[in-house]
Amino acid sequence: MQIHAHPIMRAATYFTRLPAAAVLALLLLTVSATAGREPGAAASSGLRLVMVEERGCRFCLKWNAEIAPGYPKSAEGRFAPLQRVRRGAPEIKDLAPVVYTPTFVVMRGGEELGRITGYPGADYFYGELRPILSAAGFFSAL
Repeated sequence: MQIHAHPIMRAATYFTRLPAAAVLALLLLTVSATAGREPGAAASSGLRLVMVEERGCRFCLKWNAEIAPGYPKSAEGRFAPLQRVRRGAPEIKDLAPVVYTPTFVVMRGGEELGRITGYPGADYFYGELRPILSAAGFFSAL
C-alpha cells in the first residue's frame, strides 16, 4: 500500500528547493492577489445580506434556528453581515417587491446584487448565496 503525502507537505517540499527570495516573491504575489477577497475582509467588502422577514413566518423561524446562530461566524457572514428588516420597511422600498418571506437580498450600498427567495434548508441557502457573494468578490477555500 502506497501512502501519499498531504498536498501541503508536497508543496512545502517543493518550496524548500526554491531560493528564499523566490519563496518570498511567491508569498507576496499570493497575498496581494487575494487582498480584499478573503472571507475575513468583511468590513472592506461593503456588502450586507438583508433578510426580509415578517411576524409568524415559519420559514423565517426555521432559518433562525438552523442558520442564524452560526452565520455571523461563517466566512459568508463576515463578508456580508446580516441586516434584518420587516417586509415593507423603508430600507427596501426601492427594491423589487418582496412577495415571500424570508427573502435574502445581497446589497452593496443601495444596489441589489442578488436575491434568494424562501428557505427550504441550509444546503439550498448556502448553495444560492455563495455564487452571489462570489460574483461580488468573495473567495472561500470551501
